[in-house]
Amino acid sequence: MKITIETDDKNVYTDFVSPKEVSSSNATSETTSATSETDASSSVSDEFSSMLNTAVDNIASSKSSESSQTTTSMTLTEIFQKASETYGVDVELLKAVAQKESGFDASATSSSGAMGIMQLMPSTAEGLGVTDAYDPYQNIMGGAKLLSDLLKKYNNDTSLALAAYNAGSGNVDKYGGIPPFAETQNYVPKVLEYYAQGVTIPADKDISASGSTDYTATANTLKEALSEFSNHESYEYFLKELENELNVESSDSATAYESLMSAASRAITTTINNYK
Repeated sequence: MKITIETDDKNVYTDFVSPKEVSSSNATSETTSATSETDASSSVSDEFSSMLNTAVDNIASSKSSESSQTTTSMTLTEIFQKASETYGVDVELLKAVAQKESGFDASATSSSGAMGIMQLMPSTAEGLGVTDAYDPYQNIMGGAKLLSDLLKKYNNDTSLALAAYNAGSGNVDKYGGIPPFAETQNYVPKVLEYYAQGVTIPADKDISASGSTDYTATANTLKEALSEFSNHESYEYFLKELENELNVESSDSATAYESLMSAASRAITTTINNYK
């Protein structure tokens, strides 16, 4: 059985294996018994697959309307606050980085190609799932996630995290600390200075920006669709598998929606294989 998940720019396919065939070398009586069990198991699997098909179809068909419903107008201050709460990074540190990086200019582009408020490099933005680096919401959320990951990597050493944000983790690891680059040597203390003093977003910069569909909204949509088969015996198992899959770091440039659907597909596969 195959579930097809349609996205804006590509199709993601997940194939589900049918119940294993009973070996023809078994004795006739064993084969008959095994076939009976397989038929019953197949019935459960088919039932579950059918319900999952419906759930996924509902999510796919509602993606466009979900996006319009969750897109809201937010000021830069509100976006920074949400990014702080989402990724556990002090909002003042996020604003200090933004002040140093672009002065809160959403259209800023550096000579090296870094983009937007948090000055995300194209490859970095892609890895973070940022599809439009000039969208303030996506850019700030992406920058906050990157800084959160770096703080975790360097055991909350703010100086090392900032150095890695500026020069890359490879260079921080290579030199065992802040790299001996003039830019990075100046960057770290300047951001820390802004952080200590506090940064106020200029009134002319604190304008409304469109907030993209976020992970939470997508997750809620998934839960609503899955509630259709919440009484099925495998539902709790599926939720546990989904939770496990959501903790898997995405290595591609998928959006939050695509990453969630990919995790759901993997959990669906595991669940169906265990309920044959």
